[in-house]
Amino acid sequence: MPADTATITLPSVLTFEACEDLFTALKAAQDGDLIIDGSNVGRLGGLAAQILATASLTWAASGRCLTLVNESDDLRQALENLALWPLPQQKRVL
Repeated sequence: MPADTATITLPSVLTFEACEDLFTALKAAQDGDLIIDGSNVGRLGGLAAQILATASLTWAASGRCLTLVNESDDLRQALENLALWPLPQQKRVL
């Protein structure tokens, strides 16, 4: 993993109330590659999903990699329900 790769672990509940913290964490990591650990997510709101989708596009546009790893079943299902799975432009780990 390159030195400029940040890791964010998502909380168990990503509703409107968690969006400010999510945005702040993404903003702090914007200068490098990013790994987002989704293993804890049990609930994902629409605004948080939009923030994650926008982040994946932003990272791709800047030539950086955003990788979602360990996505929980709830996170994946919520993103699928919103037609955001897989996140646009995210790097897939096989």
